[in-house]
Amino acid sequence: MSERRSNSRMRTFWKGTILYPGGLRSIECTVRNFSEQGVRLDCGAVRDVPDHFDLKIPQKSAVFACTVVWRKDNEIGAGFVRPAPGAEADSLSEKLKALEAQNRKLMRKMQDRDDDGWG
Repeated sequence: MSERRSNSRMRTFWKGTILYPGGLRSIECTVRNFSEQGVRLDCGAVRDVPDHFDLKIPQKSAVFACTVVWRKDNEIGAGFVRPAPGAEADSLSEKLKALEAQNRKLMRKMQDRDDDGWG
């Protein structure tokens, strides 16, 4: 059988926690292998696992956004979801612009109060 992965995987026996969207539920799992692109998880009921979830891996001190690629017996193959290159920077830029606009609005309100004799 030929290897279809573009990155090598590392066999592991790590504890993991699948965090359901909304944070209301979680289940424990075992991370059987890990690569830059995804993981193979051993968990009891794979039908209960949503198609998109966060995976907490204490040994990596990280939480990964995942999407299910395959399900078989008690195992799940999941890929890591990465934002498009520059998407995070664009998001921060948009947040900064919104905060600057909010700041200007508040400054105008303060100036209007000072002009009306509030200060």
